[in-house]
Amino acid sequence: MGILKGRSAAVVLFSLLRLCATVSGTAVACADIAVDVQTAVRPLRHFWRSTGFCPPLPHTQADQYDLSRDEQLNLAYVSSVPHGGLEQVRIHWLLELVTAQVVEGVPRYNFTNLDQLIELLWQNGLRPGFELMGSVSNYFTDFEEKQQVAEWRNLVYLAARRYIEKYGLDYVSQWNFETWNEPNNHDFDNITMSIQGFLNYYDACSEGLRDASPTLRFGGPGDSCHSYPHSPYCWALLEHCHNGTNFFTGETGVRLDYIALHKKGGGGSLPILQQEVETVKEIQERFPSFRSLPVYNDEADPLVGWSKPQDWRADVTYAAMVVKVGEQRGNSTIHYALLSNDNAFLSYHPNQFTQRTLTARFQVNNTQPPHVQLLRKPVLTVMGLLALLGETQVFSYIVLEGSATDDTIGVLASTHKSPVPGTSDSWQSAILVYSSKDNHTVPSANHVTLQLSGFSGQKDLVYITYYLDNNSSNPYQLWQSFGSPDYPTAKQFQQLRNLGEPQVRGPLPFPSEGTLTLKVELPVPAVLLVHVCARPKATPEQVNGLRFIAVTKGQVLVVWSDRSVLLGLFCLVVLEISFSPHTFVFFTENLDVCGFYRVRAVDYWGRPGEYSQTVLSGPSGVPLWFR
Repeated sequence: MGILKGRSAAVVLFSLLRLCATVSGTAVACADIAVDVQTAVRPLRHFWRSTGFCPPLPHTQADQYDLSRDEQLNLAYVSSVPHGGLEQVRIHWLLELVTAQVVEGVPRYNFTNLDQLIELLWQNGLRPGFELMGSVSNYFTDFEEKQQVAEWRNLVYLAARRYIEKYGLDYVSQWNFETWNEPNNHDFDNITMSIQGFLNYYDACSEGLRDASPTLRFGGPGDSCHSYPHSPYCWALLEHCHNGTNFFTGETGVRLDYIALHKKGGGGSLPILQQEVETVKEIQERFPSFRSLPVYNDEADPLVGWSKPQDWRADVTYAAMVVKVGEQRGNSTIHYALLSNDNAFLSYHPNQFTQRTLTARFQVNNTQPPHVQLLRKPVLTVMGLLALLGETQVFSYIVLEGSATDDTIGVLASTHKSPVPGTSDSWQSAILVYSSKDNHTVPSANHVTLQLSGFSGQKDLVYITYYLDNNSSNPYQLWQSFGSPDYPTAKQFQQLRNLGEPQVRGPLPFPSEGTLTLKVELPVPAVLLVHVCARPKATPEQVNGLRFIAVTKGQVLVVWSDRSVLLGLFCLVVLEISFSPHTFVFFTENLDVCGFYRVRAVDYWGRPGEYSQTVLSGPSGVPLWFR
């Protein structure tokens, strides 16, 4: 008997035609997946485009971590996910980057370090998840003192207004300002924060932001919010926002723009969703006026403890889980606006791959001077596949047979329509299939038949497939085969980087009759994306923002941006980097990285776009000259 797993109330588009058997004593799972791109189901919100991290103790020295060369590299990798696949970095203790000096009883604030971090995020096309937390040179000590509450409001206003004036309201109004992280854990450093003090603090944050601009977004409580009467800070804040008295205005009720929760999985994916549903239901029953508020789970990690080494965090197992956690919310009645994995930390020896991070960090101390190398893990690569999904979810259906269960295989199917005809953008469809048994691997593979239909209305279609599994895209496994060296050689680093990419097949012509059937073997774990593109009228736009980050002698990280380029960049097969020590006559792999660089995009039809601005890089990776 098969298991039907639907994505809408529509009728089943096909019936199961084959029998799954047992091969060599191992149960074989079969899945038929049908997709009809002409049947729209709902808007597809990309609510997973967020990550985060926390600087280590002592928090008063957060600048040494947040502004380090390692973090500069890390944020460059985070921002390398194309098409805004990661947009927000939620960072603890941001206000510890602000220092205060009291002059004649009045605090004078120095925002230099915070300015540098905000500039770094902005330069990388990212924005902060701005938790308003920190003691500011230990100036703030007790939020039951009226003077300190008023001064906190002033500090929040000064910070918000500062960045509005520097970057514009359009940018800052996209930030998610949030309360102190997990107040029920009492991690307030030297600040006395009673429940009443926390409510006073909340009002000061709210009014300070409103003073800067009423369009700024503020929410909380940024907590697990266990069932009442547990998590007293959480429930006190929600009650206060519902019908409490505003510390400053005396009005009843305080604005709450979104509900921020932290629900983790204990090693699994479904428990995250189950906890979210339970808590949101309790909140909405106690406070009916909050039913329309967007819900964030901005620490939706499969397992608590970022530094706890787990082998599954190193490979495609983690990547497939992240996709699965997002897909499970596709049919939820909860108004999800953000689902964040708190995984932008920097790993450390000897757990370079196995901590909850997007990259594997190698602190290479056998060079002069020592340097740092980062490698993309599959969990970062898969964010790029998620970014290829369109803005409309379309009909999909799964029929399972054999040993498969109804949560092992899932699909997200989507379409994208170009808002501006005649450009390098075009009609597209992306179908993302995962095979995941949470943090487990399975020796047998799933036999999957993927049937795509509804494409007859489009012309000049091609498709390309992107594929990840633990055999083809597993730099951790390759590193282990090298003997897990602390300091891989330059050649080994290159081999490891190559395995960080998905396997790519195509572009191939899409059948003219408008239907396509693919038969694939998906082990557990695995992720497959099928990307279908109509030929756009124009060639790719010019790449912009070319810059460099020096890594070590003979190595430079070349960074560019697609953020201001039309969405036609979705249908790109490659971005070509040209280098020459003198002029652009040839491409070289010379270890001398000093010279001229330029980048251009090439689409699925082999058509190149215009080269970027030419930049001359110096020995330290600093641009010396533009043309």
